Amino acid sequence: MLEIARTYRDYIVHRHRRLGIERGWQARHNKVFSLHPQYRKPCGPEVESQHLAIWRPLAAKISLDTLRVCWNISGHADPRIVPEELFASEIERVLAHRDWTPVLSHKSLYSRFFPAGVFPECYLHNIEGQFFDAALNPLDRTALPHFEAFEYPVVLKPNTGSSGGKGVSFPKTPAELRSAIEGRINFVVQRRIRQDAFFERFNAYGLNTLRVYTYKSVLNDEVHVLNTALRLGKGGSLDNETAGGIVCFVRPGGRLNEFAVDRYGEKFERHPDSQLAFGPSQVVPKFEQMIELTLTLHRLLPAIRLAGWDVCLDDQGRWRCVEVNLNSHTIRFAQYAGQPFFGDFTGEVVRYCSVHPHLRRAHVRIT
Repeated sequence: MLEIARTYRDYIVHRHRRLGIERGWQARHNKVFSLHPQYRKPCGPEVESQHLAIWRPLAAKISLDTLRVCWNISGHADPRIVPEELFASEIERVLAHRDWTPVLSHKSLYSRFFPAGVFPECYLHNIEGQFFDAALNPLDRTALPHFEAFEYPVVLKPNTGSSGGKGVSFPKTPAELRSAIEGRINFVVQRRIRQDAFFERFNAYGLNTLRVYTYKSVLNDEVHVLNTALRLGKGGSLDNETAGGIVCFVRPGGRLNEFAVDRYGEKFERHPDSQLAFGPSQVVPKFEQMIELTLTLHRLLPAIRLAGWDVCLDDQGRWRCVEVNLNSHTIRFAQYAGQPFFGDFTGEVVRYCSVHPHLRRAHVRIT
């Protein structure tokens, strides 16, 4: 009887959250349509019918908004395009165990799970008000390291919940750093990574990164790269799309797509600041090495089937990982370029999620 009650409770909670997600994404798509009315144009009855058939096992009601936006931006209609609200409510939490994601994505704990030299060098950690040194040895507040020994500017960011660049700053002096951390908890102070010239010439402000999505197959646990996108700052912003940046899909082999987009689908054939053109003549250097790195890192993660890696090529020609994203995923980076987020793995993901309804935990973040 208790199990029946729990099942019913979970069903009610999930249904309530899913309705909230649907309303949130409808509002976001309406924003896109208000800016770009032409994105409402239907794809054609055959493609839309196939799209509904693919995704109906996960929900009785399927919105066509995502499909139409992606088609009208890219000119390519693929029925496997994932409805964004469906991803948020029915898929994301099935592929990443909710008990593991907060721990594995905690920036101060990267050294416990990943090899040395991949993630940024850390000078100082603060976890729930307690200070720790680079090796996570506890520190007394009266025995903090000499801030003058750090290489400035440093990167100060929350060690959890920094999506969209929230809370990230770059103190330029020891005095600025002391002022910035005064009264603050749950942060990490890192050495700044200097980027390779390929990324620098697009945008010299801040660090430009690739977002690489990897997927551990539900059938055989093999890890695959799903898609890659180049994230670039614009107008003095960080590379995060929600902070004003733009995103250019990267095709297999490292060639850039013909255009980049902002968060609402505005297209750019050139970077608006540097005027450097996008397109296949621009090839990300050492692309295959980056692929191997992200595959290796994902194999180290337990209980996680979907991960988004923010990686960069440093000025020494080494691929580095800035952070790993295990929830609040953004699937439009690939889809605005006409590429279905899960690609050839769409069918197995739909089947897996449809038979695991007890794992569904809706997410309410709309960006």
